[in-house]
This record gives sequence, structure tokens and C-alpha cells, in this order.
Amino acid sequence: MNTFRKKFYEVLIRREKFYIKQYYSDFRKNNNFIAIKELNNGIYCVLISDEEEKNVDYNEAMEYLKTLGKSFSLNMVILSSGENMDSLNMANKIVINKENYNIISCDESCIPLRILINNIDNLSNLKKGTSKTKFLEYKIPTLTIILINIILFAITQITIQNMINSLGISYSIKIPDEIKNSITNTVLIKFGAKYNDLIQQGEYWRVITCAFLHSGFIHIASNMYSLYIIGPEIDQIYGRFRYLIIYIVSCVTSTSLSYIMNPNSISVGASGAIFGLMGALLAFAIIERKKLNRKYISSLLQVIAINLFIGLSLNNIDNSAHIGGIIGGLVLGYIFYKLMHSRKNNKPVC
Repeated sequence: MNTFRKKFYEVLIRREKFYIKQYYSDFRKNNNFIAIKELNNGIYCVLISDEEEKNVDYNEAMEYLKTLGKSFSLNMVILSSGENMDSLNMANKIVINKENYNIISCDESCIPLRILINNIDNLSNLKKGTSKTKFLEYKIPTLTIILINIILFAITQITIQNMINSLGISYSIKIPDEIKNSITNTVLIKFGAKYNDLIQQGEYWRVITCAFLHSGFIHIASNMYSLYIIGPEIDQIYGRFRYLIIYIVSCVTSTSLSYIMNPNSISVGASGAIFGLMGALLAFAIIERKKLNRKYISSLLQVIAINLFIGLSLNNIDNSAHIGGIIGGLVLGYIFYKLMHSRKNNKPVC
């Protein structure tokens, strides 16, 4: 058993409560191994195979699993040389480059396996080298959003500082904090903050633009760090296009609830959209709860609860926006993930 096989099977056993079964392979003339997890409606099976032997391994595994007398779903992890794969339509599969262990392709039913593989400790030690492509994998949309936020933050801060400096020079006085805050609000409103009076006058674009503005360094730093951590995982699960839709829709739902609940507030920040991404992660965890470690779901719920609690405990936090973001991300994530799977016939083979 090569190093990747051993490490991945160990992860399945230790983290996901799989067990290993062995069966005799007529082709190999020795025992082969398959990981199995008991579910309420049958068993979830994972088989690792080399590209050259995948069809034989698949057929032999199918014959063996039929002897167990249970409904089963066979999912194959195929180690490829990176060349085009010929069709293997009867199995759920994830294809991995065996030279660098980058994921080449992944059926939607194998997304939980992809997340596990990407989070294997020290997997990088198995690789023959690292690359810029691997670093950017699943991060391009997130880095793009972060860059837009940073650029707008720099522009607004320069504008604010210029106005404060001009006022101070004109009157030869130190500008009080109250006036600085007023200038900050004026600039943020000019650049697209959530301001109900202007939204009511038809500036509906503010429900989105406010999510790309921030009031201070700590504000943007904390939000962009959270986005950098959560964003790539959403990209992995839902894909780039759906990720961006979830983000934008969460901006809209977060601002909309803030518009209703906090009509007098001037609101900016990406936190509502980030809470929306958490909601989409929660939707994924709910749907795939039988395949995921319980600690994953409980940890996610704890993160959401702690962030909501922190928001409720502090002043000047738009908690309505956070709740609106979670609702939008949860609903849209649930719909997207269900639609993704409805396109495939992933019923267990009997």
C-alpha cells in the first residue's frame, strides 16, 4: 500500500469512523482493501485505485460489495498520471494527480472526500513540488473580492484623511473625534454605504456596494481574514460561479434585513456576506451530515454562535445584517447543493 493510500485510509478510519475490509482480487492475485462506513440507509464505500487498473478494481469491488447484502454507494479515488480519463460512468469518482496529489476532477457526490483530501495533515510532504497554481486553487474569487475591498478601503481612507487635513489647515485647529466620525460617515455614504433615505430615493445598488466598504483598519482586517479562511472552502463545495452568487445574494439579504430592522443606521462591511458563506457551509453540512464528522458540524455551529454572540455583546455592530446574511446563505446554499445533486443519479446500488 503506497503512502497516499495508507494516509488517506488512516484519515477515513480516525476522523470519519470508517473501517477497512479486504477481499481477494483475481486480477492482482492478492488481497485488495476498501473503506466502508455504515449509514442508516446502507454503506458508503471508498476504493483507491490506479488509473490503469480502475475498471478492474471497480468491477471486483462491485462483485464483493454485492455479497455483503446491503445497499451501497461505491466512490472511487483514482490516482492518475494527469492524462485524460476515459469514461467510468458507473462510479462516483475523484481523480488525483499521483505526481503532485492535486485534484484533477471531482464528481459532486465526492465533494466530502475532496475536502478531506485537501485537509490531510502533511500531504504536502508527499508532493514532489509546490506550484503557484496549487496555491491559487479555489482562492481566485476570494482574493479578487479581498483586492476590491482593499482598493476601496484605501480610496475612502485617503479621501477621509484629505478632508480632515483640509479642515484642520483651514481653521488651524485639531479636529474633534465627533467631526472626524461625521466626515467618515459622509465619505462612506458618498461611496455607497447603506443609508435608508438614499435607498428609498432609488439608489438600490447600495444594498451591494455597502458590503465592499469598511470604516477602519481592524474592521477590514478581521473581515478579510475571515473571508480568506471561509471563501476557498465555499469554492470547493459549490464551484466558483455559485460561490459568487451566494456572496452577492448574501450581501443583498444582509442589507435588506438591516434596512428593515435598523432604518436609522449607516452600515458598511463584508461581515453580512461572510455570515452568508457560513450559512452556505451549514447547508452543506446539514445535507451531508451522514458523511461528515460530527465535530465538523458542531465546530461550524459553534463558530456561528460565537460570532453572533460577539456581535450582540458589542456596540455599533449591525447584527440584523449578520442574521440576514446567514439566512440568505443557508437558503441559497441548500437550494444550490440540492440542485447540484439532482442532476446526477446517486442512489445506492442494490
